[in-house]
Amino acid sequence: MFNNFQLLFNILDNKQKKRFYWLLSLMILVSFFELTSLVLLIDFVNFIGFDSNVNQYNGIIEKFLKTFGINFPVNVQLKGIFVISILLISLILTLFETFLSARFIAITSGEIETNLFSYYLRRDYLIHINMTSDKFINNIYELAKRTTEFVLSPSLIILSNLLFLVPLILGLLIFKTFVTLLACALFILLYFLFYKIFKRRLFRLGRLESESTKEKFGTLQDGFGSIKETKLLNKFNFFVSHYRSQYLTLAKLATERALIAKLPRNFIEFLVFSISILIVVYLIGNLGFGVNEIIFTVGFFIICAYKIIPAFQRVYYHLNIARYHSAALVEIAPDLKLMKENNLTKKNEKNKSKFFEFKKISLNKINFNYENVKIPTLNDISLNINRGEKIAITGPSGAGKTTLINLITCLIKQTSGEIMIDGIKLDTQYFQDWQKLIGFVPQNVYLTKQSIKENIAFGVRSSQIDELKIKELLKFVQLNEVVQNLPNKENTLIGERGIKLSGGQQQRIGIARALYNNPKLLIFDEATNALDVLTENEILNSIDSLDKNFTVLMIAHRLDLVKRFDKIVYINNGRLSGFDTYNNLKDKNKDFKDLVKDQKNE
Repeated sequence: MFNNFQLLFNILDNKQKKRFYWLLSLMILVSFFELTSLVLLIDFVNFIGFDSNVNQYNGIIEKFLKTFGINFPVNVQLKGIFVISILLISLILTLFETFLSARFIAITSGEIETNLFSYYLRRDYLIHINMTSDKFINNIYELAKRTTEFVLSPSLIILSNLLFLVPLILGLLIFKTFVTLLACALFILLYFLFYKIFKRRLFRLGRLESESTKEKFGTLQDGFGSIKETKLLNKFNFFVSHYRSQYLTLAKLATERALIAKLPRNFIEFLVFSISILIVVYLIGNLGFGVNEIIFTVGFFIICAYKIIPAFQRVYYHLNIARYHSAALVEIAPDLKLMKENNLTKKNEKNKSKFFEFKKISLNKINFNYENVKIPTLNDISLNINRGEKIAITGPSGAGKTTLINLITCLIKQTSGEIMIDGIKLDTQYFQDWQKLIGFVPQNVYLTKQSIKENIAFGVRSSQIDELKIKELLKFVQLNEVVQNLPNKENTLIGERGIKLSGGQQQRIGIARALYNNPKLLIFDEATNALDVLTENEILNSIDSLDKNFTVLMIAHRLDLVKRFDKIVYINNGRLSGFDTYNNLKDKNKDFKDLVKDQKNE
C-alpha cells in the first residue's frame, strides 16, 4: 500500500505537492488538539473521582498554571469550560481539515483528469488508431477519478489518523500500560487479520470493477453511436441487456467491498463492552480496587476506546478502499508517469508557422509499415509537390493513399526516409509548425452538437468567432441558402455528430472548417464523395479560383474528378506507380491505363 501511495505522490507536480504539505501541517495541528482534548477528558474524569478531602489535586491544568506562575483555584466548572473550549477548537480545526482535504482531492483530481486528457489528445496518432476512444474516456473519467478519490483521498485519511494514533498510543502506554496494551493489542490484531484475509480479494474485486466499467462505457458508446442501425434492426435489448449485466456486476462488487470494509466494527464494539465488564470484574475480584479507582480505570478505557476504535476503523476502512481501487492506479500509472515526464500539456505554441512561405514539399524514399504488419504499407515513395499545385491522389482501395496523406500531415511518422519542406527535414519538433498551414477534410467529418458556426470555427470560443468569415465560407461551400432558412441561421444547433444535417451538408461544413484558419495546403481525403455532382463541381470551381499559391491534395477515385487536377499521384500496392498529368499517365502508364479502362466499363 505504501508503494502505491509513493507512486501516486511522485506523479503529483510541484504545485500539488506544495498543497499537500500545507494540508499535512494542518493534519499535525489537528492531531495535537485531538490528543490534547483526549488528555483533558481523561484528566476531567480523574478530577471528578478524586477525593479532595485527602490531597490537593494536581492535574494537567494545575501543572500548566504552575509552570507559568499562576496561582488560581481550579474547580470542576472551570475545568469543564476549559475542556469544552479545547474540544470546540479541535472540532473547528477538524472541519477545516475536512474542507481542505476535500478541496485538495477535488482540485487534484480535476487537474490530473485535464492533464491526462491533454496528454492523450497530443499523443501519436498511431496510438489513437490502435486504441478505442472508450479506453481513453474510461482512463480519464473513471480510472483517474478512482485513483485520486479512492486511493489518494483514503491515503490522506489514513495518514491523518496515524498522526493521531501513534503519539496517543505511546502516551497511553506510559500512563496506563496494562489497559493500553490490552486494548491496542486486541484492536491491531483483529484489524490486521481482517485486512490480511481480504487483501488479495479486494485487489481482484477492484480489477473486476475496472473491466466492468470499461465495458459499460463501451456499451453506451456503441449503443448511441449506432442509433440508426439499432432502431432499424430493433437491437435495443442487445445493448440494454449488456449494460444491465455490467451494472449488476458492479453492484455485486460494491456490495462485497462494503461488507468487507465494515465487517470488523461490530466485532470490535462487542469486545469493547465485554472487556469493560471483564476489567471491572478483574479489578474488584483480584486487585481489590476501590470504586473511584474502578471508575477512573473503566472511564479511561472507554474514553480511549471512544477515540481509538473510530481511528482504527477509519484506517482499516480506507486501507480497504485504497486496496480495492489500487487496481485502477496500477492500470493507469504508466500513462500518468509518461504524462508528467513528457510535460506535453505545457508546450509552447507560436502564432506563426516557420513554413508560412513554403515553396516545395519533398518526399525522399519514404517507407512506412504499421506495427506487427510484415508487408510495408508504403514502399520507397519519392515525389515533389510545388506550392500552388493541385494534386489528385488515386489508386485501388488499400493501396496506401490515406497513409500517404497521414505522413504529409505529420499525423504519423515514416518508418524510414525523409519529408522535407524547402530543404528543412520535417522532424517531430516541427510537426505543429507545419500542421498550422494545413486544412484537412476527412472522409467522415466529425461534428459536435454545437451550432453551425461553432463547428466551422472548430476549437474557437463562441465570442471570438469571426462572424463575417463564417458567412463568406457558407457561401463558398454552397450552404448559405440552407442556413438562411433555418430558425437561428448559423447559430442553429445541429445535434450530436451533426445528426440534423444531411451527409452532404455535413461534408460541406467540414470543408468550411478546413478553410476557416486560412491554410496554405488544403487536403481532401475522399471528402467530396457525399456531395452531388453539381455541388462538387461548384466547390471545386471555387477551389480553383483560390489564390494561385494555394496548394491542394485530394484523394479521389472518379476519373472525371481527377482530370481537373494539375498532376495525379497514382499509388498501387504501396508503391508510386506514376506521378504526372492525366493525359501522360493515360498514354504511358500501363496500370493507370487499366484503371481508366475498368472505370469506363463500369
